[in-house]
Amino acid sequence: MTAWLDKDDPAPQRTRPPKPGSSARQAVTGQETQEPATKLLPSAKTIEVRIAEINGARNPLLKAARPLLRALADIPPKLDKRGEVERLRTLLEQELRTFQAVCDRLNIDRKHTTAAHYALCTALDEAVSHTEWGGGSAASLGAWPGSALASTFHQDREGGTKVFLILGRLVESVAENIGTIEVYYHILSLGFQGRYRGMADGDQQLHAIRGRLLDAISKHNGPVPKELSSHSQPAPPGRFHHLSGIPVWMTCTAGLLAVAGLAGYYKYQLMLQERDVVQQIGAIGNLTPPPAPKALRLAELLKDEIARGVVAVRDDNHRSTVVFRGDDMFGAGRAEVNAKLTPTLNKVAGEINKLQGKVQVIGHSDNQPIKSARYPSNQVLSEERAAMVSEYLASQGVAKRRLEAIGKGDTEPLTDNKTPAARAANRRVEVVVTQ
Repeated sequence: MTAWLDKDDPAPQRTRPPKPGSSARQAVTGQETQEPATKLLPSAKTIEVRIAEINGARNPLLKAARPLLRALADIPPKLDKRGEVERLRTLLEQELRTFQAVCDRLNIDRKHTTAAHYALCTALDEAVSHTEWGGGSAASLGAWPGSALASTFHQDREGGTKVFLILGRLVESVAENIGTIEVYYHILSLGFQGRYRGMADGDQQLHAIRGRLLDAISKHNGPVPKELSSHSQPAPPGRFHHLSGIPVWMTCTAGLLAVAGLAGYYKYQLMLQERDVVQQIGAIGNLTPPPAPKALRLAELLKDEIARGVVAVRDDNHRSTVVFRGDDMFGAGRAEVNAKLTPTLNKVAGEINKLQGKVQVIGHSDNQPIKSARYPSNQVLSEERAAMVSEYLASQGVAKRRLEAIGKGDTEPLTDNKTPAARAANRRVEVVVTQ
């Protein structure tokens, strides 16, 4: 039997919802995608034009995703120069950020925006991986093999599986999630395969999923009426009686001539549109890439703390990660931030405030069981620690909408937990700043 949307698969790892009355959690449950970087976004006027086009749409989320869906359908099979790959990637990054900004301006539910953004990133990455220039081989051009869009925006490389897990949860409440479900249906219709790629019956399973999605969408939006105009009234008998003497062959001939004329007209209109599209595609190569975003410099800023072993820092072009030792930041089995580390957190907050981008605070623990009235498990403790650090960064001016607190418990150790030193290394909090 074909599985239906992986509804029964284990839940993907995700941020726990905020508890009522928990100010720390309420401050960090944005779940947004990449915070738009001003230098990579189009002008405010361009965004206003896009919003004006979307206003009044039956499904604003789908309308906002149209440019990315068109890009997904038109990924070029060949690119000859590395610079062309970089320009295409920059344009897609810019459009993904624009999609986020437009959805925010339209007040679309953040969870729907994030789900659609994640699926679009994953589908674009998969489409690129099918090309000669983006397949990850030694001959590949550009940055795609080492820096996928889903990795850049969501720090995730498991979209082929997670997209279907998310979809399975969306269809549990069709009425609430219909807009996002329609976006996923379009992505699947444009050839996204994910985990089913390479399976012996993958095509059949995908066909079944698309069919059931279409059925769910049709049931929610209502079937197409059988009558083209349900309010039309039949003509009274005899009104056109004087036309009944015209031979049938003359009527058919006139109809065929009319159809031929309309076909010629629409063919001409399509040729004009095709010419415009070809010109727009050709103009992509002449676009000047936007200036690179301001480089992160947390490693330089925290060099003294790094030398003392208080923190470790990993920087690259898109992301900077500051790793705090849990034993230095918190007391044993506690989540309150140690006062001696607040100067370091103040430095980090000050640098974050100079940049645009998403900020994830991720708590990790060792595998030694913990059980207390307040923290019944390492998972809960790691979540609370991440939330407390996020709350402190917010108190230092970091916008709450940029912050996301995630607890991962003992699921991502740096090393084994066989020795006290190894367990101490695994107890940590990571502050990840993505541009």
